[in-house]
Amino acid sequence: MSRRYSDPVEVRLGGLQIGRQPVVPAGVDAATVPTAFIWRGRLHIVQAVLDHWTQRLSWWRAPAGDDSEPDETRADGPGRFSELEREVWRVEASAGRLMQTGVYDLTKDDRWRLVRVAD
Repeated sequence: MSRRYSDPVEVRLGGLQIGRQPVVPAGVDAATVPTAFIWRGRLHIVQAVLDHWTQRLSWWRAPAGDDSEPDETRADGPGRFSELEREVWRVEASAGRLMQTGVYDLTKDDRWRLVRVAD
């Protein structure tokens, strides 16, 4: 069973961590990997990165801008497409040694969010 959220979270990337580093898939830069996050006042330590991908957002979710020129001809045209994508990290994490491990989907676009929790 999984639940969907859109909660902002504070994420710690790479670097030093208490205990061991999370298991990371081949080809992923360890400095960009979430190692811990705070959700609803609790620190969750990432045990493993299960998957990582880029997700395309719907065009209507793009920030509102000046509609006087088409996107392709605007100075920021090609760069605006990056605003329509977000990174998704599926991680296995726990909120403490005695807590169960869960699977969490964290997204990164303009800020970090927790979007899904699988029990």
